[in-house]
Amino acid sequence: MATPLLLLDLSRVLLAGVMLLYASFMDLRIREVHNWVWAVFAPLGLLLSLLEWLHLRAVDPLWGLALPVLLSTALSFLFFYLGLYGGADAKAFITLSLLTPHPPRTVKPLLGVVSPIYPLTIFTDSTLIAVLFALALLTRNLLWRLRTHRPLFEGLEDEAPWRKGLALLGCMKVEARSIRGPPYQYPAEVVAGGRRRLRLLPDIHDDVAAEETFRVLVEDLGLREVWVSYTLPFLLFISLGFLCSLLLGDLALWILETIF
Repeated sequence: MATPLLLLDLSRVLLAGVMLLYASFMDLRIREVHNWVWAVFAPLGLLLSLLEWLHLRAVDPLWGLALPVLLSTALSFLFFYLGLYGGADAKAFITLSLLTPHPPRTVKPLLGVVSPIYPLTIFTDSTLIAVLFALALLTRNLLWRLRTHRPLFEGLEDEAPWRKGLALLGCMKVEARSIRGPPYQYPAEVVAGGRRRLRLLPDIHDDVAAEETFRVLVEDLGLREVWVSYTLPFLLFISLGFLCSLLLGDLALWILETIF
């Protein structure tokens, strides 16, 4: 017979899964998620937390509920203002912390290691999975070099080696006619002082400026290929990180425990 705690855990996981599945689909399709998604699921998460605290007395209201939400909110705002997160990514992470502030007690991950502040496990798993995207970009750029036999950084030879290395991992070189532009691609190079420079963290909040930069590079300079930053569908990685946390556990903690 299902216990109240089991039903609560299943409700949390099901709601979080439905939210992330829909949000990931919209992120992949149009790089935008309507705010009604968070407006619906965030109160549901808060309601489940209040039920867990007031009626089941199954969690400490400060350490088990408030701390994960406050920490997730602080991290989300920090990464958003640093340009590492999009607005939808930050809202999704905050909402997810309301839905799943602590590890499901009825789920035993394979690795057996989970942070007591469960949103941190989801975040680290998502980040590690996103690293695979960086390796995919590196492979694509190296294959482009082998296929075309042209320099990857023609016109950008003066850039520091470490900046070129980051560009190989976080950006990609595409033909001018294949540029999709915002909100999918942003210029990873700009013209400053009459010289082309790499821009490893493009401003993803100013689509007009991005379009103008692409125009200058392609029309004014006549470039055939341009370095672009492909906006990560990070909601997809958050979804995969959530699934990984349920099935495997906290990958980062497991790696640290294995090493030390």
